[in-house]
Amino acid sequence: MFVPFVLILGCEKETVQGPYEVSILVSNDKGVPIQNGSVRVFAPIGADGTINYYLTTDENGMASFEYKHPAYLRMDATKLSWKGCGFVELSDQSAIETSIVMKPYFDPDNGCPP
Repeated sequence: MFVPFVLILGCEKETVQGPYEVSILVSNDKGVPIQNGSVRVFAPIGADGTINYYLTTDENGMASFEYKHPAYLRMDATKLSWKGCGFVELSDQSAIETSIVMKPYFDPDNGCPP
């Protein structure tokens, strides 16, 4: 007598346990890096104030920070009347590169929630 045998294997995505090094490139909609822009990085939901960084972009439009725990973070970049927003998840890689495109402050396509 033949008894069917079924083997089910699962694969779970592995989470990196930090520290996470995040590099943010801030540019305008033409790709020109924004120097001396202000970047705020924070947890948008349930934040207790522990994730609330204020950064300034360098001459290449870059701002960087390090955080030790997995998180989902919002990034707001501003300079004068320009603004851009983005989100980053710290979970599956230790070095993360992301970007924010700044547009005029009231442009509905600047990536910022209403």
